[in-house]
Parts: sequence; structure tokens; C-alpha cells
Amino acid sequence: MNGSRDVELYGPIGRAVKQIAPYVESDPVGIYAACLSMWSMAIGDRVFMDAGRRRSPIVSTAIVADTGTGKGVSLDAARHVMAESIGRDLELRETSGLTSGAALVDHVYRQMVKTEEAYGIADTRVLVVEEEWREILERSARDTSFTSKIRHCWDCAVLRNTTKKKSENDTPQEVRNARVVFHTHITPSDWKKFVSFTDAAGGSFNRILPIALDDVPLLRKRSLPAVDTQDLVDAFDWASSERHVMRLTHGADQLSWVLRRAERVLVRTLPNHQGDFVARTAEQTLRVAALLATTEASDRINRTHLDAAVSFVRHSVRTVLDLTKDGPGKKAKSTPEERVMSELARHPGGMRSAVLQRASGALAADLEHMQQRGLITHQVIKDGPGRPVKLYRLAGKAPRTGMPSGDGSPSSTGRVNPFLAALQSA
Repeated sequence: MNGSRDVELYGPIGRAVKQIAPYVESDPVGIYAACLSMWSMAIGDRVFMDAGRRRSPIVSTAIVADTGTGKGVSLDAARHVMAESIGRDLELRETSGLTSGAALVDHVYRQMVKTEEAYGIADTRVLVVEEEWREILERSARDTSFTSKIRHCWDCAVLRNTTKKKSENDTPQEVRNARVVFHTHITPSDWKKFVSFTDAAGGSFNRILPIALDDVPLLRKRSLPAVDTQDLVDAFDWASSERHVMRLTHGADQLSWVLRRAERVLVRTLPNHQGDFVARTAEQTLRVAALLATTEASDRINRTHLDAAVSFVRHSVRTVLDLTKDGPGKKAKSTPEERVMSELARHPGGMRSAVLQRASGALAADLEHMQQRGLITHQVIKDGPGRPVKLYRLAGKAPRTGMPSGDGSPSSTGRVNPFLAALQSA
């Protein structure tokens, strides 16, 4: 799986990565991805994506590569790059081995309480680094709350342990404004085995960007040189000085809108099991662009930041499409949507709503949502004395996009198509 060399290593982080890349037996993109996750954690409590100051540019990454391709080397190199600017935060905020949703909340809650008692500030920033993510996913499979906590972390939502009560004096743990970032390592075979398509359908794994690594030559000398990151030091001082709300320039705002439309078309074009993994492509791109802007001590996201972010997220999309091209494994549980599609494929003449719901386990709301997405259609029929019923059929191999030609949308002007082609090409 090639293509990481198409990623633009942008800004102060990109320059530092390029500087040490000749001395590292790892794809520079792996170093770059780890640096972005570390940076997003470090500035997560001071930089926001909206005026309400709820969403931060949290970017979680997963390095997906075979053993011996430099996953651990890339992490060490990233720590080397970020040491001068945010090294202290990495030492204090990094953790690992959280195998349940309750353990995750407990860790963040305890850190929040300690920092509030010591400094008067409740610090909820955490970087979860899992170099053996396979083990975590295998253990957490027994805890249905774990993947929901991943969603809450990316959404910067409230984390709660409502069952955490060992005595009458204990109160449920609650963390507001949590800023939890994940950086993980896993092999492609373990990804396919342990990353659940069911959880992906729920939105957990489109909140983590998988990044494949290319092979690199072996080196005789592997000592890391000193790297000049004064720009990052200055940028972190700027970010820490006050709260910042990110804004888009006019050109970036136009491109962001195009990306949102492109994501919608992409999701509808792909099979369901793949579309679930790329459903937040536009938001992920915007967050990466925000991070790149902050590394230049700016709260303005311009077109250059967004273009660089597109190259990174595009590589992630290529990675996940390659990982999921064979579809769910035998052990994966099918979703109601998948069962609806399967039942209608077996009954091309259509199925009545009540029969379809019983066969698939889908609700009426599920069917309505699928119809809105252009996956299925229905017609109202009355062939007896009772009330009219809905007869559902597949919408066809080319689902509707909901954007008729000539409406001025990117799909009708042709601006989305090149982007979609780039996303889908491996």
C-alpha cells in the first residue's frame, strides 16, 4: 500500500520531521502523525473550533503497519521532535493500558482532581499511547462502553462513570471538557480482526485516523540529530497565552464546503461497511488544518493549511479503504442497515415494511434514514381492505446523491470529482 509520499509534511512540524527523516528507519508520515496527535493534546484546552469553546481540534491517529516497519521508531522520533516545545506536557499527560471505558474515565477524573487541588485548574488533557493496540482492543471487546468513550473524547463531550461507587460517600465520576487524544499502533491483520465494523457503524473508528507506512531502507547509523523547533516553542507559548477560536479565511471556507459535499458523495458511493469509516473526513481535515495553523501561531485557517490537511487525511482514507476492502469478517456482527440491504437484495420485487423490519431487526426510523441517504426507495401500495403499506426496494447500484445537476453544488460543477478520485485511488 503506497501513497504516504503524497502527504505534504507542512509547517514547523513538517520541517522538523524532514530534518530527522534521513536518520530514522521509519516512514516520515508516521512521525508526522504522532506529532500531530501530541500537539492536539497539548493545545486542546486553549484552542477551539467554535465560539462556544466546546470542540477542540482533537486528532487521534493509529499507525497501521506490519511488524518491523518502524512504528515504535516513529513514536520515539516524534517525542524527539516535540520535546523542546511540549515535552513537559507529554511527560505529565501521557498514559497507556486503559482497557475499559471506566478505566479511561477514572484516569482523566483523577488527573482533573489532582491538578485542580494543586494548581486551581482542572486539567483534562490526556494522551493515550498504545503501542500494542491489539491487546487493548481484545480486552475492551468485553466492555461495550469503551468505544462509546472514544466517541465522547473526540466530541469533547462529558465523560461519566455512573457505576463508580464503592461506598456511600462515593459520588459518580464526571469529567467535563475532556481533551483525550489517542495514538496507537497495530498491524493490518490485527486491525482487520479486532476493529469492529459494528463499532465503526456507531461512529467510533471514523474518529481515529488510520495511517499506513511505506517501507524505508535500513540505516547503518540511527542516532537522532538535534532539531531546530524554536518555531514550535514560540507557537506553543502563543497557544498557551490565551484562548483562541479558529476561523476560516474566505478561500479556506469555500474549500471546506467543497470537502463536506465531497464527503457526502464519497460515503454514498462506497459500500456501507467502508462508508462508515470515512463519514467524518471533512471534519477531520478541518481539525488537522487547525493544528497546522496553530503551529504557525495563527488562529486563521487558510487555504494552504487546508490543502496540506487534505493530503494527510486523503492518505488515511486510502489506508482505511485498503484495510476494509474485503468487508466484515465472519465474526463481525452485521448492522440492521446491512441486513436491510441483504434482505432487499434477495427480494428484488420489494418487501413490505413490517416484513422487512422483522427480517432485519431495523426500525421504521432506520428505514427512513436509509431512504434519505438514497440507499432504498419505497412506494405506498394498497392491495387489500387494510391500510396502505410501504413496499421497500433497493435504490439501485448508483445511489442518489441528493444534489441534482445544475444546483450550483460542487458535484454539479465538477469540483468534487477530482477530490473523490484522489480519495478513492489507492
